[in-house]
Amino acid sequence: MGIDITKDLKKYQHIFQEAHNQGMNESDTSLRISKFVENVLGYDVFSEVSREHAVKERNVDYAIHCNGKVHFFIEVKQAGMQLKEKHIEQANNYAANSGVHWVLLTNGKNWNMYHLSFDEGEGIQPDLAWSVDILEDDIKDSSSKLSMLHRKNIIKGELDKYFEKLKILSPKSILQAIFHENTLRLIGLHLRKTYGTKIDEQELVEHIKKMISLETWEEIGDVKIIRTKKISKPKPKITMCPVLINTEENKAEN
Repeated sequence: MGIDITKDLKKYQHIFQEAHNQGMNESDTSLRISKFVENVLGYDVFSEVSREHAVKERNVDYAIHCNGKVHFFIEVKQAGMQLKEKHIEQANNYAANSGVHWVLLTNGKNWNMYHLSFDEGEGIQPDLAWSVDILEDDIKDSSSKLSMLHRKNIIKGELDKYFEKLKILSPKSILQAIFHENTLRLIGLHLRKTYGTKIDEQELVEHIKKMISLETWEEIGDVKIIRTKKISKPKPKITMCPVLINTEENKAEN
């Protein structure tokens, strides 16, 4: 991604470790988060970080914006508190009302980044894009994920690109690719070429399904064979040659 925040992140590890050990209250934890956003993630706290950002008469802890657009919200919990998805329920409503798709939940030690999808039928659907513990996890991994929130990467859309790739590489997307009739045909051809036996498509599907754990099927639901829609070719039009009628008028012209 080009932005390496490892060095700056290390400087803040002891700050958040101390806050965690003391069980620092939400207000003091929030102050340290704002300094982190400024010194590590590169935002101008006066013009790009809104404290107690108002959305329809309610407030979210921080709104991070640049180039005239709010890119994500931050919900802060006191240091030492265990983070739970229910902690972003209020922020979800803020995000839905303002069209923001990202909410960061943090207590200084743990950082959970949620992507929000808005559906009229299902409501707001939060998906955990990534989670890091800057005191316990590998510093390089934490730096790589948190650097997506750096101002320069946000402007380049790196966070959205990451989530799109995450969806593409999800178990459901991969299984849908495997269960496409073209993929199954190639697997069948390879097995026939290698072992000299023709394998029925449905038999192949059943054996592939047995390779997938029950937990995965429960998570993604059933996946059916995807068929390529056949486009019927239009029938060629028959062009009739004009018939010359040999009228008395034509004879006169001749």
